[in-house]
Amino acid sequence: MDYNDFEIAAFWVLSFAAAVPMVILGVLVHLRCGARARGRYLFLGCLASIIYGLFAGVLVNAMFPPPYVQGLSEGRGLDLRGTALILGSWVGGILGFIAVVTTSLVSSWMRRRTARRKSVPQQLPNP
Repeated sequence: MDYNDFEIAAFWVLSFAAAVPMVILGVLVHLRCGARARGRYLFLGCLASIIYGLFAGVLVNAMFPPPYVQGLSEGRGLDLRGTALILGSWVGGILGFIAVVTTSLVSSWMRRRTARRKSVPQQLPNP
């Protein structure tokens, strides 16, 4: 596996690494916690997604720097290696943000629907 293959794999991992845990966490908050926790989840999840989008690609690029290439180090070309890591973290941050907002809206809708269903008595049809 060369660096280009690593970069493609890391792009897809970074793209979904924020959204999937945020949806799982949102479902757990919906099932186990109250309405106040949903507001905290929305705020902290959006904040975490923005921070992830800004710093995850830079962190992965610092942990796994591209290999040294003599031709690129002399200024004879444009070195774009590692750009996919930054773009992957941006995509991941955006998807995470959308996932948090969507999960919060669906959770709120389901709670309202359940509360409405419990408050309105069910009428059975007359035989």
